[in-house]
Amino acid sequence: MSTTTQGSVDYLARDGRAYVTLNRPEKRNAMSQTMWEQLMLAYDKAEDDDDVRVVVLRGAGDDFCAGHDLAEVGNQYGDGGTDEHGRKRRPSQRARLQYDKHYIERFQRIFTFLKPSVALVRGYCLGGGLYMAESCDLVIAADNARMGHPEQKLGLSGAAYLDAWEIMTLGARKARELLLLAEVWDAQEARANGLVNKVVPLADLEAQGEAWAERIVRLPRDGIALGKAATNMAMQALGVTSQFAYGPVFHTLATNMRWEPGEFNFMKERSVSGVRASTHQREAFYATPVRQEGE
Repeated sequence: MSTTTQGSVDYLARDGRAYVTLNRPEKRNAMSQTMWEQLMLAYDKAEDDDDVRVVVLRGAGDDFCAGHDLAEVGNQYGDGGTDEHGRKRRPSQRARLQYDKHYIERFQRIFTFLKPSVALVRGYCLGGGLYMAESCDLVIAADNARMGHPEQKLGLSGAAYLDAWEIMTLGARKARELLLLAEVWDAQEARANGLVNKVVPLADLEAQGEAWAERIVRLPRDGIALGKAATNMAMQALGVTSQFAYGPVFHTLATNMRWEPGEFNFMKERSVSGVRASTHQREAFYATPVRQEGE
């Protein structure tokens, strides 16, 4: 279990598998900076261990991952310092771009990893958690899975890190629906639109993951690596991996936008009301209004 409020990413290798577990269940495995760093170290370990042929990525507790810890969002770009009058300055575009580039490289690491990753998704799989699942080769979802991009309501409105992959996978219309409306889909809708490979009862999720992992580990090591390399080359030829270049640019711009009167500014509200209250305010602001009969 987690030993700090920052959570952990736990690693266990056995029988040709590397089990990578996001371990912060009290926060629905929302990713702290510490956890992101540990996730990359886990993939380094899996890469260096020749006996590992597949990574099984999962979340502790009832959820896969609720995304990036909202308490850290907006603070990750650092302090912009002060001007000559002692007034606080906003972080520079170069500081934002540097962070966003480093951030998306984490998903790129999973996406292009030369050993397959299988994500086992239960409960919430949102925002950065969904990017993690999308970066994996295979995704098995429990029937209680909820997958989507509610973080788009922070003002991004389509400035997504993996939108090329989503357009290719879902089709342009459904990808825009998922992002522009900040949709959260249940397991069956996620399966129907190609976000996951298979939906199973919650009680069967781990067993199904084991069954697929066993089929992969029986493949020859060289065949696994060459097959993934060929997939990466195909993704590059299709232009999908270009998202790792333009994704940080658009995210940097989207996080430095101007808010007009009447628009919901999550960062401003969070500073006043805190994360929990401002999250509820955000959902209420974007909730679909109930139309009266005759309207």
